[in-house]
Amino acid sequence: MASHRFFVNHTEEFFSFYRERFVYLDAKPNAGHLALAELERRNILSAVVTQNIDGLHQIAGSRVVYELHGSIRRSYCVKCGAKYDVEFVMKNIPVPHCEHCGGVVKPNVVLYGEQLDNETIAGAIRAIADADTLIVGGTSLIVYPAAGLLDYFRGRHLILINKTATHADADAELVIRENIGATLAEAVALLKRT
Repeated sequence: MASHRFFVNHTEEFFSFYRERFVYLDAKPNAGHLALAELERRNILSAVVTQNIDGLHQIAGSRVVYELHGSIRRSYCVKCGAKYDVEFVMKNIPVPHCEHCGGVVKPNVVLYGEQLDNETIAGAIRAIADADTLIVGGTSLIVYPAAGLLDYFRGRHLILINKTATHADADAELVIRENIGATLAEAVALLKRT
């Protein structure tokens, strides 16, 4: 149901599923989101690369965010490209149609059977390749092509924060088996004390 084919062939059912399963407008940034935004404000962090589609990094205050799988917060007309927000998709039931041309307004999320955005991938690769320290957190590193982005890192310090083991653990300078939000919040709290 989260495929491009289903979106095209069963559009009304797709939107019903999408609104129920993908969009949680009451969700708030957690301690990890807030910590990353604080690190960016302090010029310690240059970018966030995420597979999440919820837009919570930006709500927390991060400015440079590469959303590999898109965002529920943005939508566009498949016919003319007009841009819409998530509220437009949520209130125009059963299927949101463009106010300009009448085309279907599609959420800007990558569905199964769709390619990732080339500009987003290029930006993520540049950020990773330019990093001296890379923190990889909250991922098992098994979903490709996102997991393959680690291959572009040429920096000195690889830090992995994940509750379970990953294939990259042996390459990391530091592996932390804890909750990423709590770990990052604690690290930022220590920074504030120094």
